[in-house]
Amino acid sequence: MSKREKTVTRSFRISESAFKALEEDASQRNISVNTLVNQLLLAHTNIGRFLDKFGTIRMTRPSFSKLLNVCTDTSIIEVARSVASDAPKTIILAKYGVISLRTVLDYIRSMNAYAGWGDYGEVESQGKLIITQTHNLGRKGTLFISNYLESVFGLADVHPKTSLSEHSLIFEI
Repeated sequence: MSKREKTVTRSFRISESAFKALEEDASQRNISVNTLVNQLLLAHTNIGRFLDKFGTIRMTRPSFSKLLNVCTDTSIIEVARSVASDAPKTIILAKYGVISLRTVLDYIRSMNAYAGWGDYGEVESQGKLIITQTHNLGRKGTLFISNYLESVFGLADVHPKTSLSEHSLIFEI
């Protein structure tokens, strides 16, 4: 949440067991229950409610990495490009009504911030937008994410110069 974003005060009734779980989780993260609840609500409103419409399942990173490691590079590329042509377009249009570089970047930021894809960075340098994406899925994770994101950028007719390593991707626009 932006520091300048306006907040509202609301009251909700939740079960005691849910509240105790929130208190425990907040304590472990060294944050307030209010901050944790706000993070959970942001995750839902920014990406979760859209992903739910596609029947999204949760999977641990190690499980996803193992799944990728039994696939051929060719099949990873085909699947990444295929899945990037459907859900992202629908989510971006549902959320913003238009596909543009700005809305594609917001989708990618949301997938990183709220769906656990990795760490996202963005900086302007010498008239270019440099986007970095780091993850812990290994070489085949980079293969999947790079092809997925290149296809998502393609929805906005943007074709960045891409540099890859085992745990990172750099897009130059």
